[in-house]
Parts: sequence; C-alpha cells; structure tokens
Amino acid sequence: MTAPLTLAIFTAPAQPVNIPMPAPEGGWTWPSTSVTLVSGEREAILVDTVPGVADSQRLADWIEASGKELTSIYITHGHFDHFLGAAALVQRFPKARVLATRPTVDLIAEEAETRKELANYTPMFVQEIGSEIVVPEAVVNGRIELEGHEILAVPTGQSDVSDSSYVHIPELKAVIVGDIAYGDVHPTLVDSTPETRRNWIKTLEAIQLLKPETVVPAHRSAESALGGEVLDATIAYVRDANELLATNPTAEEFTTKMLAAHPDRINLSTLLFGTALLGLRQA
Repeated sequence: MTAPLTLAIFTAPAQPVNIPMPAPEGGWTWPSTSVTLVSGEREAILVDTVPGVADSQRLADWIEASGKELTSIYITHGHFDHFLGAAALVQRFPKARVLATRPTVDLIAEEAETRKELANYTPMFVQEIGSEIVVPEAVVNGRIELEGHEILAVPTGQSDVSDSSYVHIPELKAVIVGDIAYGDVHPTLVDSTPETRRNWIKTLEAIQLLKPETVVPAHRSAESALGGEVLDATIAYVRDANELLATNPTAEEFTTKMLAAHPDRINLSTLLFGTALLGLRQA
C-alpha cells in the first residue's frame, strides 16, 4: 500500500529592503515567504524556493532534516523570489530536478538572459540574495512524479504575473498556489491593469471550483490561515482595488481606503510600493 502524502511548510521571515522613498513605520520590508514540502514514504518535492542566501541554506537544512530524498523542485511562476533559491538547493541536492510549466520556463529563461528583474531588485535587499538562475525543465503532461501519487501542475495564466500555475494534490484536497492567492500579506498590484486584475479574479474563481480544504499561498505569516478563505479574501482584495482604482483616486486615498477595507493584512510595504508603481496622482 502506498504511504499517504504529507505537507510541511517552511516560512522565511520578512526581509528588510532599501527603497528610495520615505519609509513606513518599521522600514521597508519584503514579505515573508512560504514554500511547501510534499512528502511520500521516501521521497519529496518542494514547491517554490526563497531568494535569500541564508534562508536558502536554512531551507536546505530543513529539507535534509525531513529524512526524505528531494526529487523535484517545482516553480509556480517566473518571479525571482520564487525561483532564485533553486541553485543553492540543487547544489545541496544534486539529484533534484527543477520543473515548471512551459510558460514559466520561458519567463525564467528570459530573465536568465536579460537579468532585468535581478538588476532592479538585487540592490534593494539588505541581506544577500542568490545570483545564479537555474532554468527549469518543462513538466511533462502536467504531472510531477512522487511515488505514484497524483500531483498536478496546473497552468492558470494571470495572477500577479502574466503566466502562473499551482500544484493540485487531489488526495489531500490541497492546492499550493504561489502568488495566485495571498495569505495575511497585502497582495502586490505592481504592473497590474484593470484587465489583468479581472483575469486574476477569474483564476482564483477557477481554483475555488476545486473546493480545496488546504490552500497554501507563498506570501503569508507562519500563523496565517490555510483554508479556502484565503481564496475568498484575495478575490475581495483584488476586486476592491480594481473598483477603487476605477474612481481615479489619489495615492493617499487609495492606500487609506484599502487599509480600512483590509485592516488585518500585514507588510504595508507591499501596498505602498505597489501603489507608487501604479503611478497614481498625488494630492
């Protein structure tokens, strides 16, 4: 009989960053990031990585302590903070394959060639982040092999990036969603438009149809909820932002109203930085 699957979550804490704008109370921070280890009897796969060098080493130690053989590292989408730690993990676990959907492979391959995103973000981090980019292999037939269990890599299109994906584990009624949904952290609105925000909501609604009991977003505090309410709350946030932005608010009006509507979300930096890049008018 096949051993049941288990999930374990590693959460790297928020990291200080430098942004050439007046900082909020407590300074600018990159949000905490969670990655998920899906384990069978002997083997395991990791969903996403963390960008910091020290955090990547702690993650590798954590995986090693599980006693499982890491066979695959699956990357949900092409944002650097999700794929940049793959190089350190492959160094520690050389037999592990790095996998992604074809659209995500293409996005990461483009970044490996241009290094545009790293050029923009590396100087922000106070702590060292990785610099080597591992371009994943394209996952075959939408399945990630793990001791015969059904682990599905599902391409979705729009989230907070143009092409995203999630991992669906039917036997656990679980989805691991990367940046499609956010936990108790403010979702990023960087580079979003009315159309992409509407499409992001459609992506979330499609995942809701699976009726997952466990939803693991990438950006969350270690204590935040992991149920279907994560999807509901992200839909509400993106919808509120889209409706409010349609009224042509000032930057201050927008942030004030979003904070009033979603007072329990953390990492204010995400909201303020995203608002700045939306180019809203000043008062």
